[in-house]
Amino acid sequence: MKRIVYLAFALIFTMNLAAIPAYAEDNQSLVADIVVLPKGDYNKSDAGKMVSRLSEIPASLLEGLKDNGVKIKLVNGKITDEPEFAQYKGVTPRGWEKTGLTWDDVPGVSMNVVIVRIGYSNKGKGHNGQNLELHETFHAIDRIVLNNISSSLEFTEIWQKEANNDYSGDGYLSAYSNEYFAETSTLYFYSEETKKKLKEDMPLTYEFLDKLYANAN
Repeated sequence: MKRIVYLAFALIFTMNLAAIPAYAEDNQSLVADIVVLPKGDYNKSDAGKMVSRLSEIPASLLEGLKDNGVKIKLVNGKITDEPEFAQYKGVTPRGWEKTGLTWDDVPGVSMNVVIVRIGYSNKGKGHNGQNLELHETFHAIDRIVLNNISSSLEFTEIWQKEANNDYSGDGYLSAYSNEYFAETSTLYFYSEETKKKLKEDMPLTYEFLDKLYANAN
């Protein structure tokens, strides 16, 4: 079975190799150990892109997730169909109180396991984040690997100063420092364009993350 799983990952990485930076290629085995692919049919192209993006996270952070037993499940159906999250069927998530939506409608969650829906990576696919799998994975990194750094005095002071620059009144990123950390970390890694915008719009946040992730490489 493990051989079959690795063959599946080998196929996914072969399909997306040209899009993966050189340093991310070294993370393939770590990602293969952490990511759980669906059984049966699924969109291998979309899943491959998700795996490629996750591979851009510094190896030391991926290793921290692995060492703590964290898995990232890529799923076809609702996240509440997964046994780890079934108890939240019909429950309204934090920050979604006025939407009329429940966890059944949310495409991703981060606990001891990260669960994200295939095909829902981009903004507007049931969420307002830049990228679903990176955002949810950085929640786990924050909480489990970096000892809740989003709650540190240094980061919360930066959050209070800069969250309203781009997220004023959103009731989510401007309201919770951990959400702001996960989203700005996503912007840092998603593309050169989003990284540049982060630096321009939220320079203190960029400087904090730049130092943090430089030390993680």
